[in-house]
Amino acid sequence: MKINFKKIIVYFFIFIFLIISIFPIYYLLVISSLTFAEFRYSLKPIFIPSSSKINSIFLAFFQKPYLNSLIISFSVTLISLCLGIAAGYSFAKYKIGGFILPFSILSIRMLPIVAFIIPLFLFSKKLNLIDSYLSIIFSHLIICLPYSIWMMRAFFKDLPHEIEQAAYMDGCNQWEAFYKISLPLVAPGIVVTGLFCFIFSWNEFIFGLVLSRKDVIPITVALSGGSNYSLALASVIPILLFSILINKYLVRGMTLGAIK
Repeated sequence: MKINFKKIIVYFFIFIFLIISIFPIYYLLVISSLTFAEFRYSLKPIFIPSSSKINSIFLAFFQKPYLNSLIISFSVTLISLCLGIAAGYSFAKYKIGGFILPFSILSIRMLPIVAFIIPLFLFSKKLNLIDSYLSIIFSHLIICLPYSIWMMRAFFKDLPHEIEQAAYMDGCNQWEAFYKISLPLVAPGIVVTGLFCFIFSWNEFIFGLVLSRKDVIPITVALSGGSNYSLALASVIPILLFSILINKYLVRGMTLGAIK
């Protein structure tokens, strides 16, 4: 039997790449099963999960910081998409504000986060909103909403105007043309924009550190404390899961409008 060395080499490099890709996730599993003392004071690397602490990995999904981050990130994503779709459609189809207004909104995203910390802290303290979901969700919208508006504007702008004109000729009103024609056509773009808004909110650290105290501490702040490693693996599960579930929309959404 003839040995195909070319296939062997290809499969070998695929296997190596697979090991390199999976190892960080596996090591998060190991870290999640360790105590603070085991992780910090072990004299040699640990590569096997602690069987006695393996249950802590599953319990991490029910810890308050994890649930806080889910509530905050889903809320921010939903609000960003609703407002982003409405604003993006009006900017793209009716040229509201020309180019200056959409770009001015996007420029908010370009500012460093620390520029908003002191005003937001004083504002939240004045309204007694420190350590509340409302203050953190509002702060995350500063990051996600400009991105959502700009992306949705680009997606709607790439839709041919003739599509809606044809809908009007078929008897659709303005709302029906938007809901039945334009919105389904940009669905992949909405999915991709929502995923990135979720990632931005889920990974945000500074706002959570400044505006939370005890009740609404997000997972990024809890991990920074260095004593709750059971959250390590749980912190990457939502993003991995969503990326796998909407994988078919990612390429379509990122290239929407690139080819007409």
